[in-house]
Amino acid sequence: MIANGKPTRRPPAGYLERGKRAWQVIAAVSLLTAPALAPQALAQEEKPEAPSLPPEASDEEAPPVPDQAQSLEQQIAELNDRIAREEQDRLKSVPALSWNGYVDFGYFAPIGNAGVGWVRDSGNVVFPQYSNYSWTFLGDLLATAVNTRGEVASLGNAPGITRFDSVDSSGAGGFIVNEINLRPRYQLTDNAIMRASVNFVPRTGSDFALGDFVEADLAELEYLPTKDGKTSIFIGKMMPIFGIAYKERKSDQRFGITPSLIDRYTTGSQLGVKVRSKLLDDWLILAGAVTNGSSTTEQFHFYSEIDQNWGKTLNGRAAISIPVGHLFRNDDKLEIGVSGEWGPQDRATDNNGKMWFGGLDLQYLSANFAFKAQIIKGGSPGEPDAAQGVYGLQLHPSGYAELDWQVLPQFGFILRAAARDAIVTLGTDRIYITKEIQYTVGARVVFTPHIMTKVEYLHNQEYGSIPEFLDDIFTSSLVLAF
Repeated sequence: MIANGKPTRRPPAGYLERGKRAWQVIAAVSLLTAPALAPQALAQEEKPEAPSLPPEASDEEAPPVPDQAQSLEQQIAELNDRIAREEQDRLKSVPALSWNGYVDFGYFAPIGNAGVGWVRDSGNVVFPQYSNYSWTFLGDLLATAVNTRGEVASLGNAPGITRFDSVDSSGAGGFIVNEINLRPRYQLTDNAIMRASVNFVPRTGSDFALGDFVEADLAELEYLPTKDGKTSIFIGKMMPIFGIAYKERKSDQRFGITPSLIDRYTTGSQLGVKVRSKLLDDWLILAGAVTNGSSTTEQFHFYSEIDQNWGKTLNGRAAISIPVGHLFRNDDKLEIGVSGEWGPQDRATDNNGKMWFGGLDLQYLSANFAFKAQIIKGGSPGEPDAAQGVYGLQLHPSGYAELDWQVLPQFGFILRAAARDAIVTLGTDRIYITKEIQYTVGARVVFTPHIMTKVEYLHNQEYGSIPEFLDDIFTSSLVLAF
């Protein structure tokens, strides 16, 4: 082709046809979008040249803020739901069943009196006023303890009675596996926990019989009825609530090795029901229990797990816990408590005689040291007929003071002074007169949270009219905890 005197190229075949179809598509799209674009174009055309103040909102007009607030509340609710789900998933990931426990291995050496904590007042020379008793014993049966269980080096050969002497070293020193402890814990529900504690105690057998024995010292259900978890209800064989010593009755929990002279009254397991609660931002601690018997230990004269009478022992404790650490910018705490027990005397078949204990306790707890003190008094009338096996007790004010100081992360030491003033009787068959002061000094080395070793020296000293005799103890313990 020639145009304006110049040759031109002919469009390719179909070119005009494709261009025609493109213009048809553009026209169709324009017709479809015109209604939507028209209001926007009109709005732009009607826009004022200068902005004007917004009109005052009337009371009937709803501001847009509630929609934003509602959206924010919804986001917060969704976040809380997500956190709750993550917490539930975390709890589910923790095994419901867990195990704790330890192996306690030691060496002990009695110093004097063959490891026996008493002597006999033959002919009632020292105490003639008790000549109506068949046998009079002076000292403290359980003063020569060699381990946390409170087992003594030897109970001696007291006439007229047969006792289970679990160690019975006859005055010799030696190695001993004090205890193997297993403590299972199972989370039954979100607010119900099962706990147990079983002790395996290897001891010497005789006459083709095994000396080893098994002791179930805890079998309880803890129920948490409130969401804050500060109130607990316990059912079963449980720890007592009297005083403070029961909190450290196991080898992996106690700073030192041996119990004090009054722990035998306050650390024994009890069978029954108890309630414990923390109130007023944890400043007030209240606990109460109804149990078969008292909180005396099983190896002592008075313990009775299964009642032979219908009466029950009432137990109570109230304490004030004061967080004094804010004065020194630490977590120090001062706690002052009062405890009591009252009920039928242990091992009695009737409710006539009553056994009771009352006590005060104090503890100052810091990150690396603790000061603890307790005083107790009590009594029980016993039974005139010795064959019934119901012991009488006159426990005059007795107690202890203890300082535990972890000087270094690996090293700490313990100082304790304890006193016991008591008279224990069994009908007119026998009488035990105790006026004992015990000084304990010890140290411990912590290798890891699971391995620690402890040593203690116990000096027992009689006072009053009781003649002094040598019945000291050196003991040690290697605790392997898990």
